[in-house]
Amino acid sequence: MPLKKQLFGYNKEQVDDLMDQKDREIKSLNEQINKLKEDYEHLEKQKSLLQHRVNIQEQTNEEIARLALKEASELIDKAKKNANMILSESLEYVRSLSDEMSDFKAQAVKFRASVEKMSKDILESIDQSEVYNLINEDKYDEGDSL
Repeated sequence: MPLKKQLFGYNKEQVDDLMDQKDREIKSLNEQINKLKEDYEHLEKQKSLLQHRVNIQEQTNEEIARLALKEASELIDKAKKNANMILSESLEYVRSLSDEMSDFKAQAVKFRASVEKMSKDILESIDQSEVYNLINEDKYDEGDSL
């Protein structure tokens, strides 16, 4: 509301009312400022707490990632060792099979030679037997008569 001029200046009651009104507005604005400051401080504390939680979470995540990487590396190393051990055992088994096959082959060659020798000995024995000589003589006699 605008102030009205009177004979010796402004109306004192109107000025006092306006001053009271402005004082109330200033007081209200100061209260709002104080409330906003409190809200700001509260939000700053929350921000600080949240930042702290984020930092802790980041550190935790980094530690988890580091431990997971370490465990994965250990598992890979263990798997490599197991694979090498299995490969070594397999190669050793193949070598032993190869050695056994060589032994069987040598035994087969000896057995064949033995059977061949026994066969020759039996044939010689038959050839030298009297019965064989008699049979052969009869064959020659029959051949002569033809």
